Amino acid sequence: MSDNASGPPPVDDRELEAMLALSQRNRSRLARLHEVLTQPGHYGAGATPTTVVYRENKLRLLRLLDDKGRPRTGPPVLFVPAPVSRYFIVDLLPGRSFAGHVAAAGFDVYIADFGTPTREDRFCDLEYYVDGLVRRCVRTISALRDRPAIDIVGYCLGGTLSLLYAALHPETVARLVLLTTAVDGDVEGGIAWVAHKMGLAGESYDQPRLVPAVEVKSWFEMLSPGSNSMLGRVRDLWERLDDPPERLRDVRTMASWVDDVVPAPGRLLAEMYQKFGPGRNGLLAGTATVGSHKIDPGRITMPVMSVSADKDTIAPPESVDAIRRIVPHAEVVRLPGGHVGIVAGRAATGLWKKTVEFLKAGHDARAGT
Repeated sequence: MSDNASGPPPVDDRELEAMLALSQRNRSRLARLHEVLTQPGHYGAGATPTTVVYRENKLRLLRLLDDKGRPRTGPPVLFVPAPVSRYFIVDLLPGRSFAGHVAAAGFDVYIADFGTPTREDRFCDLEYYVDGLVRRCVRTISALRDRPAIDIVGYCLGGTLSLLYAALHPETVARLVLLTTAVDGDVEGGIAWVAHKMGLAGESYDQPRLVPAVEVKSWFEMLSPGSNSMLGRVRDLWERLDDPPERLRDVRTMASWVDDVVPAPGRLLAEMYQKFGPGRNGLLAGTATVGSHKIDPGRITMPVMSVSADKDTIAPPESVDAIRRIVPHAEVVRLPGGHVGIVAGRAATGLWKKTVEFLKAGHDARAGT
């Protein structure tokens, strides 16, 4: 037997060329991944120019400006995002901004940026957010625009705050839009159910802590394993590296929002769980309170539109659509997509157009009277 017979089999020229081509392609993809991850760009801030019209503690009330840096004069609309995530999900990118789309439709848009809670904020509760920050945002806008009532768009937990506010101060709300806002806390599979499984029932109201961002993020991770990890974000970029540059920008910017969860006041979470969580279900049971005030959904007489997402794992659509059980006149809409996708995904324009139509209907009706 010859020496060649005992060695490795010869490599076919075509196989060698294919391996070299694959190696070159992977090197090119690595170089592009490095470029995407290190290049400057719009990652992690609002897309639309704004001015701050009110500050309180960590809160900034932002007013969107037009292309010439001037405030708009249309009907005022306040966006209330969830206080446990960054506000820029509603103002993600140029051309991908929910708030910007509403502003371009002729509205004077404001966004409540709740900022990042620190240790001294661990005692902040529902009354602080609903009858404090949200109420003063509405008062500020009403005073600026000389309007007794304004439109409010609440997203996720921000929708819960908006719903409670509308029940307490209905005379100040012209129209109310609730996006992926859970109402039925007994529906399994959503964030309240996950929080229960993760031990939120043990959160102390009297001796609250500042719940670390990594812990809050773990609840979302439990709902969709791997989707909220840094490794998952890089893997997603790797799989999309053949996409156009603008698409990669979109993916990275969305990832920056998903990864940038903020800490949460322990008292707020404890109160939310004790009043609205599984087995409590205060909104449907009629036992919900904010401070010393009992929440009466019957006071919510303004037009209401509630939107759920059919693939939402954070606010299951069945929990969101339960709004009709306490606000029978609410327009209930279910759209295709997930919790974040319907607000800021590639197909989010369906929700944006629906929201503009709903808001304009009220102002068109008043103009015709």
